[in-house]
Order: sequence, then C-alpha cells, then structure tokens
Amino acid sequence: MTTEVEDKIIKQIEYYFGDYNLPKDKFLQEQIAKDDGWVEISVLLTFVRLSKLSEDPEVIAEAIKKSENNIVVVSEDGKKVRRNPENAAPEFTEERRKEIISRSAYAKGFPIDEPLDEILKFLSENHAPFDSCSKRAYVDRATNERKFKNSCFIVFQNVEDCKKFVEAESVKYQDVELIRKFQAAYLDEKKQQFVNRKNVKKGKRAEEEKKILFPKGALFYFSLEPEDAVLTREEIKLKIAEINENAPVYIEYNKGEKEGHVRMEKENEAVEFCTKITENIMEVGDAKLKIKLLEGEDEDNYIKKAIEGMQKKRQTVKRGKRNTKKYSNNDDGPKNKKIKQ
Repeated sequence: MTTEVEDKIIKQIEYYFGDYNLPKDKFLQEQIAKDDGWVEISVLLTFVRLSKLSEDPEVIAEAIKKSENNIVVVSEDGKKVRRNPENAAPEFTEERRKEIISRSAYAKGFPIDEPLDEILKFLSENHAPFDSCSKRAYVDRATNERKFKNSCFIVFQNVEDCKKFVEAESVKYQDVELIRKFQAAYLDEKKQQFVNRKNVKKGKRAEEEKKILFPKGALFYFSLEPEDAVLTREEIKLKIAEINENAPVYIEYNKGEKEGHVRMEKENEAVEFCTKITENIMEVGDAKLKIKLLEGEDEDNYIKKAIEGMQKKRQTVKRGKRNTKKYSNNDDGPKNKKIKQ
C-alpha cells in the first residue's frame, strides 16, 4: 500500500522519466548521459514540484520502489534513479512530435491564480488519462515575473480521448466554460494571426513611406533632345536647383540614357516647377529636357514600382545580414523555463 504523498511522488518521478517528458527534456538528457542513465535523487530534488512533496532522498527512493508501473528503477544504494532499461523511452523524432501534437488540446478559462495541482486534480477526476498538463505563462514586462495566461496544453494518451475533451458539448471549470481546441488548430490560428499582424504593419509602413517619399504632384518624367545629347545627373541637378531655389531633388537617371525621372520632396512641388519653365522645356547647355508631369495613373504606377524596388532591396540586405551572422558559444541564449507537471 502507498500513502497519498507516495502516490504523488511516484506520479511526479514517472512524469520526469515518462515517454512524453524524458525524450525532450534537455536537462534530464544531460544528466542521464553522465552515468549510464542514472540521475542522483538530490538533483531531482532541485525541481520545485518534487521538493514540495519531500526533501528526503530516502522517502523518494522508497516511494519509487513501491510503483508497479515498471517505468523507473532505484539504484542499489537508494541514491539514484533511472528509466527502466527494459522499458526504454521512445526517441523524440519529428514523427513522434507530430503524433504528440495530434493528441494534444488547448484549454482556456482557468483562474489566473489557480495552482497547477488543482487543474491536474480536475482533469484526473473528470476526464480521460493524460500524459501531461502544462500551464502557459508569459513574462510581465512591468514586474519581470512569469504569470499564468489562464490556459493550458493537455497531452492525452490517445487521439480519441483528446477528441472527446475538445468536442464535448460542455466542459466547465468552477462554473466557467472552458474554451477548447486541438493544439494543432490553436497553433495554426496563432500563426495566421502573426502573419496578418505582420502584413498590416507592412501595409501601414508602406503607406507611410509612400506619403513621405512620394507626395502627390512631386514627380515628372523627362526625355533628352537632340538624339546625340549627353548629360550627367549632376548637370541636370544643378539646372533644376537654379530654377527651383536649391530645393532637394532625387534624380533617376544615368549618363548616356535618353530619359529619366525627377522626384521632389513636397506636395505639388513638381506642378509649381513646371510653371517656371517655358512650354515644358528645360535647357541644359546645348541639350533640352522635354518635361512631362506625372499625374493620375502614370504617377500611381511609378510610385508602386518604386516602392516594390525599395522592398526588394531591403529583403536582399536582410538576406545578406543573415548569411554573414557570427556565432559564439553563447548564441543559444538563456534557456526557457517551463512549468513542469
């Protein structure tokens, strides 16, 4: 016979070394690699949930010896435990990950301050057997504390039980109806929300750039005459500055070309500029620039093409930065802390 505390100790240790947790628990994987799978009970007692049940390694060892589940064995000296070699844990492959996701559910509606033990008790008493229930948490920026999101991921032992939980007509926790979804569906929704937010941000940024960089009435096209005329961008810029009181301009033109575009900074600045020249002709030395104000569809098409070019250039720069990233031994950063069952 086992006591209530011993039952909780067995459940906790068998969770740590169980099929669900052990293959993907990096810390335990590091520990079992040191000593042929053995882990000191004193190490396990650094886990908060286990230490709350007992801080005495002997109590832990005696409880595990009473388990009939054939999952964990105790060393002869009673100071270590390991996964039973005759009942090895499955390898955590991509196929295994997908299989676990297929029987995992998302549930939301728990009280913000609800202890995990109470949620586990609720699930154990009211629903099918499950492998794991983890509270979802976030870091409050104001206090730098981890806080419960009032939702959990629950891994059931098979797809059918998961489906029953998710598709049940009603599942209430303390008279509050729980929002339930398959974890895969929930993750897909969050991914789509992220993409949507990103697209909205991108759209807003593009619209803001359009207003700043391409004000209405600030663009004109020019062609060079005669056919053999050759000008530099600087010569054209100096002539425009002479007429337009040195106002800044952007000129899209290379020496030897026969046409180009000019973009001014202020709304309707190109409109006003065209009123300062005769018959839309600007003379630069022996050459003439025949000018056409870009309006309506012509203006919109130019702006659209220019913005697409800017975005493409940004993506090229980003890819270049990613390809030249420097790595260090510390590059993984801090490990995420998880609330263990």
